[in-house]
Amino acid sequence: MGSAMNELDWKLYSALRPVAHERMCIRIMEEVERTVLDKSLAPYERIEASEERLKAGQQELYWAFGVFSHSRSEAPAHLLGLCTHELITSEELAGFSEETRAWIEECLAHREIHGIEDLEAE
Repeated sequence: MGSAMNELDWKLYSALRPVAHERMCIRIMEEVERTVLDKSLAPYERIEASEERLKAGQQELYWAFGVFSHSRSEAPAHLLGLCTHELITSEELAGFSEETRAWIEECLAHREIHGIEDLEAE
């Protein structure tokens, strides 16, 4: 998808971006909560582990959102990233144009075939 998104896809992407961000924050916080409440760990270990999880979560948020400006040119790549992180549901994806959906499905299939690791992984 070399070109920028069409108007309808752009509007849908713009509406879904904050929803996906919220989902990721909730996911991270649930993991932190699980760590905080894990009675199998000593209290200081829980403090350390939850701090590490929060730091990692902030990194993930940055790579999932911070590196992408809210622009039409970056929208396709960002939407693909959100789908890769499972932050967009299949129902939500169904709202996009055939062209956008086909491109995303092709990219996701390509990733699975080649087992490409996330680019942001160290």
